[in-house]
Amino acid sequence: MMMVNALAGSGTLPRTQPAALVASLRPALVAYFHSRCRNVAEAEDLAQDVVVRALAHADALSPGRENRYVFRIALNRWRDRGRRLVSHGACVAWDEQSVLMVSDGFCPERIASGEQELERVVNVLLELGERTRQALMLYRVERMRQADIAKVMGISVSAVEKHLARAAAHLAHRALDSVNHSGDST
Repeated sequence: MMMVNALAGSGTLPRTQPAALVASLRPALVAYFHSRCRNVAEAEDLAQDVVVRALAHADALSPGRENRYVFRIALNRWRDRGRRLVSHGACVAWDEQSVLMVSDGFCPERIASGEQELERVVNVLLELGERTRQALMLYRVERMRQADIAKVMGISVSAVEKHLARAAAHLAHRALDSVNHSGDST
């Protein structure tokens, strides 16, 4: 109602019955949007947008059809929101709780632990022979078939199988060593 009075007082919109009706529908619009998006602030924003759009054309409203017109605008606004979410992604409210939720997964200790583990894996891979490491990387990282690896490396499929078996044995042995050494330190 304050919006109608403010606009009517500014001389941009005559104080008419349709304009008052549009403004009086705002609580129903907020409820309509809140039931769909479950976010009070967003429901308020969407309802305000609908009221502004409807008030822009309030003088052209047919008497008795204002409700249908306003809720058609609301439906179209809701559809626009859906299309925008699909094309631009959802907006996330950012507050203190969000910061805590995000930061819990990336604490410095976890990052340091991950970096140390990555360094151990790289060192174990560097212990492998070059051809064995190449066969393993093509098989596990690049997801190539053994026959394709054989063609790329210029060796037989049987040789690829032997390289992969050697790599698997070495990795298993080093993983067992790592488990045994971590058990000794506790």
